[in-house]
Amino acid sequence: MILAVLAAVAIIVTGLLGAAPAHAATTPKTVTKPVTVSLTFDDGNADQMPAVQILQQNGLTGTFYIITGYLGAPGYMQQSDLATLAAAGDEIGGHSVTHPDMSALSQAEAERQACQSRATLSSWGYSVRSFAYPFAESTKKTRDAVRACGYTSARGLDDVQTAYDCTGCATAETLPPKNAMLTRAPSQVEANWTLAGLQQQVTQAKTDKGGWVQLTFHHLSDDAALDPTISPALFAQFAQWLAAYSADPANATTVKTVGDAVGTPVQPVVQSPVPAPAAPGVNAVQNPSFQTTSTTSPSGQKCWQYGGYGSNTAAFSTVTPGRTGTRATSLTVSNAVDGDAKWLPTFDLGECAPTVVAGHTYSLREYYTADTVTQFTVYLRDADTGSWHYWTASPWYASAATWTQAVWTTDQIPAGFDGISFGLNLFTNGTLTTDDVAAYDTVGAPPLATSTTTNSAPTSTTTRSSVSRIAPAVDALTVRSRAVLGQLDTSGMAGQLDVPSTPAGPESPAGPASPARPASPARPASPLPGPIGR
Repeated sequence: MILAVLAAVAIIVTGLLGAAPAHAATTPKTVTKPVTVSLTFDDGNADQMPAVQILQQNGLTGTFYIITGYLGAPGYMQQSDLATLAAAGDEIGGHSVTHPDMSALSQAEAERQACQSRATLSSWGYSVRSFAYPFAESTKKTRDAVRACGYTSARGLDDVQTAYDCTGCATAETLPPKNAMLTRAPSQVEANWTLAGLQQQVTQAKTDKGGWVQLTFHHLSDDAALDPTISPALFAQFAQWLAAYSADPANATTVKTVGDAVGTPVQPVVQSPVPAPAAPGVNAVQNPSFQTTSTTSPSGQKCWQYGGYGSNTAAFSTVTPGRTGTRATSLTVSNAVDGDAKWLPTFDLGECAPTVVAGHTYSLREYYTADTVTQFTVYLRDADTGSWHYWTASPWYASAATWTQAVWTTDQIPAGFDGISFGLNLFTNGTLTTDDVAAYDTVGAPPLATSTTTNSAPTSTTTRSSVSRIAPAVDALTVRSRAVLGQLDTSGMAGQLDVPSTPAGPESPAGPASPARPASPARPASPLPGPIGR
């Protein structure tokens, strides 16, 4: 009975108060997914300058990652171009000094590459915050090195989904990035990319979770041989579309430089000095007898690289046994028209290339056998920027059927230079084998084994050349292979490595037995190095 009474009361109360009103239909709340786009350009290629104008015309800015050691070399920007970039509001970032695979370097050398690049750009008045890893290769060691140099972000590649690869990857990096020293980005833009593919990088992030999209360009050219490249017309189309798309508030999309997207203040400049020179009487050449191999060195030999330029076919290899030890280097040149080829200590900032002192002279020594004449070619490293330059060449050395030592004393090292690289070369068809390379400060240098020393071929003379900027070249296929193999192609073909501004050809040796010498070892006036990429 009590339950019945309570139920009746409930009915009465409900009737007095009226039925509960129906809830109105809920309209889904629109969630804004903002997108930030950064347009980045790697290497400092000269053909990127039209992009500056295209960006300006559309009210956009970009980030240009510069290989500081290549500025002024054929095919690369001039220092004056950087002023043009800065005046247009573009950001200038670091991309190392000589574009090595930094993951293969020691911690100290990785820091020198990152710090010297930033210090050079900063000395010219630019605020440098952002870095891009050469070949997009990094390890904890390299990330620590870049951070220690004062960069506030460092970009990788191949971590974001595109229409062409990385299916299932994230559609954008986050802001702030999860790891500022390895920010995620799509693969580099290549010749097969379309306008729709470029647009998709922006729109897929907008329809997914939003975030940060970094697009990476290398060459602006219609020449597919320069791939990774994009045609200027396609880049202009995309820039025009991006400007209009980001101007519509409904798209919640902004275009910023990398430094502005990350937003961290500029840090103090950090210096990373080169190693001290070798002590008196100590050979400054690393791995002088080629006994140490390397899976990360482009040549397969620790601290050695291929060198060459001009029209010829060069085949690099090693032979067994050497003069001492189990290995020596070999070089064969065929189809020689001009230029040369040689093995050289790696162009770096001190891990391999010997440190030298301005005003000192050096005794260069190298054992060889050859079926034609040879000579030393010599390169110097700029103490302020770390860039490499052609300096000079020695007299000729006669052909030799048995191991013979070529010895030459340099002139005084010019002021402003602190590193040296050198090697015996071939500038005609023939085969040259070398071993036991040495460089000594002439003060304290050990005595020569005169019974096995040749000073030059008859009547040849030393040639001089003004110091001129050089830069290596790596073809795009090699770059793509490197991503898979972890090292450069070791098949033996050298790219244009050195391009002196004036010939370094010595006078022809006298005597009827001397091989024919090309009329002039003409160095191309303005050869264009192949694309590096990444």
